[in-house]
Amino acid sequence: MITRDEVVAAAADASAAEGFEAVTLERLSQDLEVPVPEVAEHFASDELLQQSIVWAGADVFKRAVTEPAAAAPQGVERLRALLAHWVDYAESDAYRGGFVGGAADLPDHIKDLIAEIARGWIETLAEHARLAVEQGELAPGTDPYQVAFEVHGLVQEANWTFGVLGDRNAYNRARNGIRHRVGP
Repeated sequence: MITRDEVVAAAADASAAEGFEAVTLERLSQDLEVPVPEVAEHFASDELLQQSIVWAGADVFKRAVTEPAAAAPQGVERLRALLAHWVDYAESDAYRGGFVGGAADLPDHIKDLIAEIARGWIETLAEHARLAVEQGELAPGTDPYQVAFEVHGLVQEANWTFGVLGDRNAYNRARNGIRHRVGP
């Protein structure tokens, strides 16, 4: 009997190689060499199967970024920890094959799910920027959403610069930009 985790892993591999549209119950049945009903036992539809890839990625992100940063005090220290772990994760081989950079070209049900998760992440960054302002760690009047936008943009740009231009120094540039925006 195939496990749900095995199905999700095979789905993630197929998606990384050929895109979300390649992830179907039938395709995974062939890849895993099991009958379609055995795959369907874990996922009632192709859409749910495809969404499981996004949720699995979100779980990896949580373990690599948000959980380790939770030890830092709320405010600017937590914001810095979240960003440091995020850049390290983005730079790591664990992140390769990520799909968010081309989210505009994804099926709507996947794009919507990624947008929901991204909004939550941006809210988390903004919340810690807001606390940093309240605690006097960032200048009075600082717009927390502007901070979140800028630091989010730095990491996304590093991903693009590395992915498209092959410039691994892009992550160090993101780190420098984050230090410039929220301090050392």
